[in-house]
Amino acid sequence: MNNTVDFSVLSLLPQIAESLEQLKKENEELKKHFNPKYDLTTRAGIRNYLEITDSTISLYLKNGTFREGYHFFKELKGSQSKITFVSGAIEEFKKSKER
Repeated sequence: MNNTVDFSVLSLLPQIAESLEQLKKENEELKKHFNPKYDLTTRAGIRNYLEITDSTISLYLKNGTFREGYHFFKELKGSQSKITFVSGAIEEFKKSKER
């Protein structure tokens, strides 16, 4: 029986630690998608997520900052229209504003 230890594998520890950190980051991103803090399909969720006011949302809708068919969809219900926002487009919008 050979009782020698190959210590050369210790050089892999930094690479393993880096991989572990990357996995942690990816896990956090997945948690955000599966357990979102805000409902980004609603006006209230967007207001809190983007930290803006209702009047700013109205302005974004009016001036084309939020584009129909991309950032939101309008649905007619009787005489009222219901706006449903697209969460992925709103997340992308926030990332572009942070740059």
